[in-house]
Amino acid sequence: MHNPLYGHVLLRTADHVSTDEFAGICGLSAAEFQELLEYGVLPADTLADKNICFSREYIEPVQTAYRKARDFDLDLCAVALFMEYLIEIKHLRSEVADLKFRLDAA
Repeated sequence: MHNPLYGHVLLRTADHVSTDEFAGICGLSAAEFQELLEYGVLPADTLADKNICFSREYIEPVQTAYRKARDFDLDLCAVALFMEYLIEIKHLRSEVADLKFRLDAA
């Protein structure tokens, strides 16, 4: 099934997107997205209006992991594991950049 949101740049300025938006942007079906959520590697946030949403920062790691899964015919369990590592690498790179900035400022 073709998803019209997949592969498009998200132009909204909000830090979070809805479940449907996130799944659509990443090219995941509702069932695939639900399975990834069950693995617990994608942290959900609850907004003031009680809606579940996801940070935009996780879009790129999910897209990358899912693209590799299609390329190498991996199951969603492998995608979840790969995603977890990509998210951790993203956080570590951010911390390194912050530390470099602090060192340069000192």
